Amino acid sequence: KATVFASANIDPLGSYLLKGSLIDDSIAEIKKLIEETVELKKFRVVTVTGKNYSNAGSSIVQELAFSLAQGAEYLNFLTASGLGIDNVAKKIKYDFAISPNYFMQIAKSRAARMLWAQIVKAYHPNCKCSCKMEAHAETGSWNKTLYDPYVNMLRTQTEAMNAALGGVESITVLPFNAIYEAPTTFSDRIARNQQLLLKEESHLDKIVDPSAGSYYIEELTVSIAEEAWKLF
Repeated sequence: KATVFASANIDPLGSYLLKGSLIDDSIAEIKKLIEETVELKKFRVVTVTGKNYSNAGSSIVQELAFSLAQGAEYLNFLTASGLGIDNVAKKIKYDFAISPNYFMQIAKSRAARMLWAQIVKAYHPNCKCSCKMEAHAETGSWNKTLYDPYVNMLRTQTEAMNAALGGVESITVLPFNAIYEAPTTFSDRIARNQQLLLKEESHLDKIVDPSAGSYYIEELTVSIAEEAWKLF
């Protein structure tokens, strides 16, 4: 029996944030889809689009706090609709932007997992596994240059690396020319190869939390978690 690893980018609260209107019956539709896919253990239904905050100019603390608040709202709405917390939490994933601030980004990803676990625990899940955050990361758009686009390859490479070191489950590397034109065959190939370079030559997929034990990153993680929690 094959395992399906997939997700649906359903985010009515994120759409509300961008467009100012909430789709009618969106929570009821999400509930129905969760019930229909309960047997697909690795299929996520709701995506908290945290990258919207970062690409709009938020700080790392703001992106994390606002994203967690959005995720908590989904927990509130969906558990109030009659679903169990275990079913709901396992159907939510996060989509963060990757900032160019190298160590802060690593710490943000680590802090996000800590805080989400605390939020889900407050709903008293039956299984601790429900507290695990599923996080995707996408290279940011606001810091890319139009005038020397090949420099964007360096920026997206370091961003992808700090996301991997921070422990996200999946990464999107945007092509270096994505901010000003439709990506070309060449730029798409380079973007794919950037991830393969980190995986096949740097072996970043072989180590769990390689930054653990670093005093600097551990302190940054705690500091970001504390400030994001206050804002949350």
